[in-house]
Amino acid sequence: MPKNAVPSYESKFFIDEYGLSGIRDWEASYSVPQQTINALGAGFVRSVYSGPLQGNLSLTRDMIFNSDPILSYTGDAALSGTLIYDTYLDQGTEKVFGFTEGYLTNYSVSCGVGGVPTVDSSFVSFGRFGSGIRGGDLDFSGNSPLDGVRGEAVAFANQGSIRCGFGQSTTNRVTQISQSYGVEREPVYTLNQKSFSDLTGGAGFTPAEVITHYPVEVTTNMTVEVDDFETANIMDTIRSGHYETIDVRIDQNYRGPQNLLGNRTIPATTGTVFLADSFGNSLDDNGIITMYDFHSITGQLVSESIGTATDGVLSVNLEFKDYLNRNL
Repeated sequence: MPKNAVPSYESKFFIDEYGLSGIRDWEASYSVPQQTINALGAGFVRSVYSGPLQGNLSLTRDMIFNSDPILSYTGDAALSGTLIYDTYLDQGTEKVFGFTEGYLTNYSVSCGVGGVPTVDSSFVSFGRFGSGIRGGDLDFSGNSPLDGVRGEAVAFANQGSIRCGFGQSTTNRVTQISQSYGVEREPVYTLNQKSFSDLTGGAGFTPAEVITHYPVEVTTNMTVEVDDFETANIMDTIRSGHYETIDVRIDQNYRGPQNLLGNRTIPATTGTVFLADSFGNSLDDNGIITMYDFHSITGQLVSESIGTATDGVLSVNLEFKDYLNRNL
């Protein structure tokens, strides 16, 4: 019997057909709501389920990708996830944990001076949740990996490739910024729907529909070291609103000109094919790849605090709200 622990570097996590990289923390849990039944003259009789079963997943990753596939799930599309956490090479088998009918509920980007940008994601699952679920399907064989999985295009960012600010940040220094997308989900159940125990032998129901409540709320928090910053008057903000143009952009760390890859195959040749002009010279891309970009002219200031300490400088913390009526 194997008695070894499972280190984090041996685990692999997939969302649909994407293999995610740069994961720092990964956590999954579920809750089973119960209610007791008491009979007159007998007291406690038994306990029953008092609501739908629900699983929760959260993960934190370093921003080391060109285009994050998770951000595309702010709409109505459901997703499936699979964690391969133990592999027996001598037996050719794997242990897996997975979920179905998952929905993104929160997506946050955070970066500060001296640190690597990070991404936090939270999901809720209204379907199957637990061991043996691979790529959205029940699979207890444990001997076939996920096929057709696409990995992320890995890139890197540093504080020199992060640009952010608002109206008064020209001379005032932004030292930290975070943005969070909150997506509210509501499962709808009907009286005549079937339990997925008909298929799996387990207990529980999948919702007939999961409603996404729009707009999607975007919360932006900034910490600014004060130079000539002027705080907003609270009464003026309440009466007329206080709006700012907010920009957040995180680029790939510049590595110099890159050869452009071709998307055609040449018979009897192997290796990478680069694009070239009519004279045979390689075509280069001198641009910088944008990893994350947010621009809004409707950022409404909802919170503001200012303070200082004996070993610090005067700084102000700002919170803005934006509302999006569409999928990103």
